[in-house]
Amino acid sequence: MTNQEYLTIKEAAQLYGRSEQTIRRLVKQHVLTNHIRSEDTPKGKAYQISSILLQQEYEAPAVPSLPALVVPDSIQLENQQLREAVAERDRTIQQLQNRLFEQGDMMNAMANQLTNQLTSQKMNHIEELLLQQNAQIGDLQKRLSAPGADDSTTDRRSLWRRLFGR
Repeated sequence: MTNQEYLTIKEAAQLYGRSEQTIRRLVKQHVLTNHIRSEDTPKGKAYQISSILLQQEYEAPAVPSLPALVVPDSIQLENQQLREAVAERDRTIQQLQNRLFEQGDMMNAMANQLTNQLTSQKMNHIEELLLQQNAQIGDLQKRLSAPGADDSTTDRRSLWRRLFGR
């Protein structure tokens, strides 16, 4: 086997249309045979593989040609009808999906509108409560005495007088 042609892994991968990793796996399987040569390089071992092994592994045997398949017209017609039925089914599914999307959009719009209505109702209620509180504050301010008048001591004395008679 001295007249064998040896290829690098990269050359073998390109020549036989395989990945370098695939060729490396083949090298690993046959590393102890005389189909694989190795050389020590500064980067490690460089492997070469024989073209005979590559041909044995990757050359496909010739496949005998098969006779042409003859399909009766009835089967072709039935096949065409089935294709049309599938196409119609696909169109129907697409239409139903579109309707679902439209209904989803409508539901989202209605939910947003309802949320806006509830928010405006809550805001109106809050405004009414604020108006009531403002009215109550106004009433309380009217009931309070003027800031300069000191009627609190006289009221206290009269309370003591009423309670204890003094």
